[in-house]
Amino acid sequence: MKKFAETLSIAATRMDSQKIRLIVTVATLVLFVLAAGAPGATGDIGH
Repeated sequence: MKKFAETLSIAATRMDSQKIRLIVTVATLVLFVLAAGAPGATGDIGH
């Protein structure tokens, strides 16, 4: 697990902020589309 954290840290420092922003934006849009496509798939949370 420690080796994975180090690798992730090295990979994050090699990326510039514009790429990170793009990845976060794409991930947010994908999650939004998945949530909109399955509005009844909450697993009965809150009902």
